[in-house]
Amino acid sequence: MNWANRITMIRIILIPIIITLMIICNFDNNANLLYGVFNKAINISNYSLPYAYLIAGILFIVASLTDALDGYIARKYNQITTFGKFFDSIADKLLTNSVLIVFAIGGIIPVWMCVILICRDFLIDVVRQILASSNTIMAADKLGKYRATFEMIGLTILFFVGFRFFNGSFQGKTKFDEYGWINQIIMIPMYITTVLCIASALNYIIKNKKVLFNTSSLKKED
Repeated sequence: MNWANRITMIRIILIPIIITLMIICNFDNNANLLYGVFNKAINISNYSLPYAYLIAGILFIVASLTDALDGYIARKYNQITTFGKFFDSIADKLLTNSVLIVFAIGGIIPVWMCVILICRDFLIDVVRQILASSNTIMAADKLGKYRATFEMIGLTILFFVGFRFFNGSFQGKTKFDEYGWINQIIMIPMYITTVLCIASALNYIIKNKKVLFNTSSLKKED
């Protein structure tokens, strides 16, 4: 196994650690898991960042950076392999989608946003498979790259800042609540991600509509 693939495996190994830290964190501080170690937090005024989320956020940054690193090493040292092509994509989806799900369950992001972002991934995978069956390669798209960048930035921010860390209330509209102006500013990268997500998916479909909606092969089979 070359170094590019080792780095990809490191990212995969980090995923369950990150998710576990997120799950065991208790924002209400009413659990006594492991003698309350994971209820400890950095407290500044009404801001409280649980140690579990701090560590998970740092590991998420590391995992995100390995995504760029393994691709760079693979290209620079000609270490591109079938394993790397497959598992690099799988690792990215596992990392972002699992974090999105936990954030949605914890109320840090809206459920509808999580559904849109994950469904978009499934849709693009279906499109990619259809194109592959027609020997067509789906080229990378700038909108897709921008979406991925904003998603990583948005998710990273939410590990350290959000209305839950300010003891804000759900559905509330004061400045520290879910619909307060502070949280809405914090959520801007994720809102941009969602818009780019929809736009890039439509762009992929429109650019490849001739192959996707081609019925000539079906007529031949009939």
